[in-house]
Amino acid sequence: MKMKKTMKIAALLLCTVMMTCLMTGCYERTEETQYTDELKKQISDMYGFPDVSNFFEYSQLKEIYEMRDNPNLICYWYTKNDMTGKWIYQGTCIGYGIPYSASITAPESPQEAYAQGSHTNILPLAEPNGLYTDGLSTSATWILTTDASGNITPTYVESEITISQTKMEARLCEDWSIPSNY
Repeated sequence: MKMKKTMKIAALLLCTVMMTCLMTGCYERTEETQYTDELKKQISDMYGFPDVSNFFEYSQLKEIYEMRDNPNLICYWYTKNDMTGKWIYQGTCIGYGIPYSASITAPESPQEAYAQGSHTNILPLAEPNGLYTDGLSTSATWILTTDASGNITPTYVESEITISQTKMEARLCEDWSIPSNY
């Protein structure tokens, strides 16, 4: 009996909070958002949701993440020769590289503001180095390149690249870029 009363009070409290938020604009919905939601409902009503039961793509991505997490993963990297369309062998690297636009922190942070009533602002969030990465648009990649002595150097690459755990077929590469021990 006491449990039912507690549940009723909790439900009433939740409804009160939700109604207050709706009335004060906590959950302000734009016309575009409402329109999109209506379209999604129409699509769902017409076609339903995909019957995904094997989750194969999820398991593939999980496997890729786990393979990329290997600090001893040696790969081969190539840049594209725009003149010939062939690849230029650059050497070995550790891992697959990291997009320049990747960041350790989230680029934005919701912040509560209380100036004229409570509302949430989305503010940029700095990286640990104090720089802001929000809005970066680049295809550059950081690669930990290795030399014959095993030295590791961070290398910033802006050209089109390919990184693989296996060497690319020599016929796809510029002859002059392939070492004799390739």
